[in-house]
Amino acid sequence: MKNILALFYLVSLTAVAQKAYRSELIIPPKQVVQIDYPLYQGFNVKIWNQSKYVIGVSARDKQTDSIRKSFGLDKGSTTLFEVNKGMYLQFENRFLAPIKVAYTLRKGSTGAKKHTRPLTPQRAFYLENNTAQSLPLRIPGVMNPNLTPFSRSGVDLPNGQKIYTNVNGKRILILTVTDSIPHGARIDVARLIEKALNKE
Repeated sequence: MKNILALFYLVSLTAVAQKAYRSELIIPPKQVVQIDYPLYQGFNVKIWNQSKYVIGVSARDKQTDSIRKSFGLDKGSTTLFEVNKGMYLQFENRFLAPIKVAYTLRKGSTGAKKHTRPLTPQRAFYLENNTAQSLPLRIPGVMNPNLTPFSRSGVDLPNGQKIYTNVNGKRILILTVTDSIPHGARIDVARLIEKALNKE
């Protein structure tokens, strides 16, 4: 059974304007670390994988602990990741050796200001990599996951969200989220890329 280390950061209202500090964690084998900023209505982090293994990264619902979005961050990789309101950040070490991860709080909003925004319909589904090579994706404003071979990443994205990949240095649109995507659908990313390339 995995042990869980929960880190809760109480951030003052002036923290948003302060310099972003880089935090480093050593995660023991087969353990997870949960990170939350209770005073923020969501936050963004920049993450560095400083280990030799893939790190599991996910945003989870505070009430149910269910995964809202997740991916594996390759060794030596860096990404930006958004943790929305009502969620916390979790790092997972699935290996038998310690792993090292660093992160910086990029931005967020505090509970001091509350704005009512119209709800945008969300679609929760999976992006699957059924190939033997990594597939880099770009989801603007959300994250830039690198799907490892034979892996699956759960996402919860608003309608209209666009997903891109890079092929030979060129950004290519492979999917726009719409109501036509069933909740829980498993989408083969390699097929999306092949279809997009055939349109070029």
